[in-house]
Amino acid sequence: MKILHIATDDKFVDHAYTVFEKAFPEKNEVIIFSKSESLKFVKLKDYLHVKYTPSQIRRPRVEKELYEKYDLVIFHSFGDLLYPEIFNIPEDVPTVWFGWGYDYYDLIGKPKDLFLPASQNIASQSYKSLLRRTIGKILRFSFRLAGVSKSRRKAIEKLSIFSPVLPNEYEMVLNSHRWQDFPKYACWNYGAMEDHLIKGFEDEQVEGDSILIGNSASLTCNHKEILDFLHEAGVENRYIISPLSYGDKTYGEKIITIGKQYFGEKFNPLKDFMSIQNYVATIRKCGYVIMNHKRQQAVGNIVIMLYLGARVFLREENPTYPFLKEMGIAVSSVQELEKDISLLQKPLSSEEKENNKELVSKYWSREQGIFRTKNLVEQALRLADKNGCELKGGLV
Repeated sequence: MKILHIATDDKFVDHAYTVFEKAFPEKNEVIIFSKSESLKFVKLKDYLHVKYTPSQIRRPRVEKELYEKYDLVIFHSFGDLLYPEIFNIPEDVPTVWFGWGYDYYDLIGKPKDLFLPASQNIASQSYKSLLRRTIGKILRFSFRLAGVSKSRRKAIEKLSIFSPVLPNEYEMVLNSHRWQDFPKYACWNYGAMEDHLIKGFEDEQVEGDSILIGNSASLTCNHKEILDFLHEAGVENRYIISPLSYGDKTYGEKIITIGKQYFGEKFNPLKDFMSIQNYVATIRKCGYVIMNHKRQQAVGNIVIMLYLGARVFLREENPTYPFLKEMGIAVSSVQELEKDISLLQKPLSSEEKENNKELVSKYWSREQGIFRTKNLVEQALRLADKNGCELKGGLV
């Protein structure tokens, strides 16, 4: 059996490769699409590097003959750069889409609906690159409604399996359009607690009362509302940590300006990419986490902080909130915090911390990751078998 992974240059690719190699040793090969000669985040030793230019987006770059060699093709995200590849993949080769959020939230609703009012105002100001990207997203959504991007819909309809970040998001995407066909569901997650997320911090807990806000330099974090709220509530003498190494640099600089204006040197923006070990060591100082997203985002950060015992605040309309509540995890809402600022002085109880740690450890464990990976591949191959396909490398 041979499995092909198609991805862009992102740190999550290494996480996925590790789990797949544990489940199916020496059966995995990787193609990385990148516009640069060298890769920044992917650290794999062996991969095929496909370089592209902006003019080559939305058309397949890999020849059909290469795809014919594989029993299964996995897309790590399904954005405009990667989805066209499915049109060069033979019909008898099952395909899997590991959703990342950004690649399906425009199907669920309008991008601007993910911004709260103050963040929407930032998008409307004269920050050219930010404005251009924001408007571009809205226009692309409008074009899809008008049927201009029919190829992406057809690409999704050709997929065999779709695994979004959260199980409840599958129905959201399924019900977003009148699909001619739609891929089956499978549960799969990036990263194992002991191998990627909290390696080296297994017996640690948060220490300190610093506040972690957001996960990237992205408008969907709705930083402005939280910074305004904390400032107006008179939160002082608390360090505020805000990861801004990913996303739009112009937006990130705007948030830094606001944060420094409100909190001075107590505002600590993380502007540079850090190793996971250094990152966890930094955010472990935060006993409180505020994620003001209206959409699913920052699940890795949330899981890490729940494991370490932080009190986490999520918006109630964020699909991650009901998902975690249904798991039995002690998580608070941003709306609760807005009504009761004293929650920033109330750490979780010892029982709540232990329960959260146990639940996230079980769901995002190495063992569960391998189990889900084997189930996913078996499900995909069963779908292929129904179509009368033969394995190209044998099921080994």
